[in-house]
Amino acid sequence: MANQDKIVLPEKYYLDNFKYVLNFVIGKYEGLLSPSEINFVKNFLSLSEDAQCLYVRISNRKGQFFRKEKLSYAEISDLDLALRELKSFDFVVKKEGLEIDECYQLLAVYNKPEIVRLINPLEYEVDKSLKKDELILSLLETVDSIDLLETFYNESIITQAVKEELNMVKLFFFGHNHGDMSDFVIRDIGHARFMEIDESQLGTSFESREEAEAVMQLSQLNKEYYLLEETLSPLSIYDWFSQIEIGYFLSLDKAKSRAEKLLYKVGYHLERNKHYDEALEVYHLSSSSPLRERRIRIYNKQKEFKKSLELAHHILDSPNDNKEYYIAQDVINKLDKKLKTTTIRQKEGMVIPVKHSYLHQVEDGALAYFESLGFRGYHSENSICRNVFGLFFWDEIFDPKHNSLHQPLQRSPSDIYEKDFYKKRKEAIKQKLELTKNKNQLVNVLRKSVQSFTNISNPFVHWDDDMIEGMWKFLSYVKLKQIKSLLAEMAIDPKNRSTGFPDLFVWKEKEYSFYEVKSPNDHLSEKQLFWLERFDEWGIHAEIALVSWV
Repeated sequence: MANQDKIVLPEKYYLDNFKYVLNFVIGKYEGLLSPSEINFVKNFLSLSEDAQCLYVRISNRKGQFFRKEKLSYAEISDLDLALRELKSFDFVVKKEGLEIDECYQLLAVYNKPEIVRLINPLEYEVDKSLKKDELILSLLETVDSIDLLETFYNESIITQAVKEELNMVKLFFFGHNHGDMSDFVIRDIGHARFMEIDESQLGTSFESREEAEAVMQLSQLNKEYYLLEETLSPLSIYDWFSQIEIGYFLSLDKAKSRAEKLLYKVGYHLERNKHYDEALEVYHLSSSSPLRERRIRIYNKQKEFKKSLELAHHILDSPNDNKEYYIAQDVINKLDKKLKTTTIRQKEGMVIPVKHSYLHQVEDGALAYFESLGFRGYHSENSICRNVFGLFFWDEIFDPKHNSLHQPLQRSPSDIYEKDFYKKRKEAIKQKLELTKNKNQLVNVLRKSVQSFTNISNPFVHWDDDMIEGMWKFLSYVKLKQIKSLLAEMAIDPKNRSTGFPDLFVWKEKEYSFYEVKSPNDHLSEKQLFWLERFDEWGIHAEIALVSWV
């Protein structure tokens, strides 16, 4: 971007964005907020502008401890006065005692020479040659906590307060725990564009306080798990997990997928450390993917082939996704002494000679080979087909009536990868496909989306000129019936059926083909096999290109 085109944000842009979030949450969720959260918003809005700016500045920084001498903001006229005001409203505090992780955060605001200088007067034997992180851990183990606080928690340290209230407000606004105020900046400087929806049409992230609190609790449990993974034995983690009422979280729609992720992490940690019985207990708590797949793998390791076969047949009757289906099929094939389905298909691939200079750029080498035969081509993996899907069903994806758009910075609807995405849009999707009678109609829908929404965030659309051109070229070769079959298949399960497409799309005159490129050490995945089989079924040309180095 040229200098003259640079977007210069207002001096206090961050304050405007913060106030927008507070007013948005109060307007939409006041009935779900706790008294302390409502007081947080009201007290903040009553602060002077300087005090507001200072609080937002420190809340946007990492951690909760800050050194006063490190804070310098030109737009705050009197930092000391602003700080006193924040203290009077308990927006910054001096804590009476600190947890062990808080002590670590406190010491981390100093650099190593400062830490060494401050501990010199203390009568403790500490290896000062350690790296900063190791030195802090050593201090936490050897130095009395009172001495640590007296030495490091002095008047120059500012401690951000009301973080729990702020985090809940952000959760209500963003709908998840990883929302970041920097999204406003990304939008305002033009680095990202979001779908514009009338705020009156926006839905709600949470229907109840219970759901929001459950999501927040799971976020804390996930953080706790990562700490425990570094310090406790797998069986101790299993005991910790057993105390969690995971069934409660699984019963709440907004919390279920997050609970399943925690469940998987714990189960896989146990499995990886060969605590198979405990891992199975954890995996049995849900039938979501990939938990049944993991159970099959454990049964096979335990030589419980009957259980493995029973579960495989059960999965085939009602698979969660493509990968689970093929893994179940492979269990049956293996017991019948057949090859894996992916292996069978890969052996059918065509061998192509590729120069050894492309060793670390296998797909480029394969494309160079096809170009040497007079073909032209694009790297198409997960772009061309996804572009067709995202552009054709743009209105259906972003239809606000499904309560999946909650705030103006969403890159995608909140239900985009949920199982009810298709259920909610099924009739609209079927109708759109049925009303599309010829390829010109379909192309016009895509062109209209390109013209109306260029560079607006869509989870399926890759706004790259080559990828858009590749999409048009692909459409020029395939038949309407084939495109509609592709779109209908993707719509059923966008989470699992929007990836796994072949690596290359090449064409020459009246010929075209997709190619899944495999180096000698690479193996076909279940998702890739799924699309190769669907393309076979619909008559879309697709092959596996097996690289042979020359």
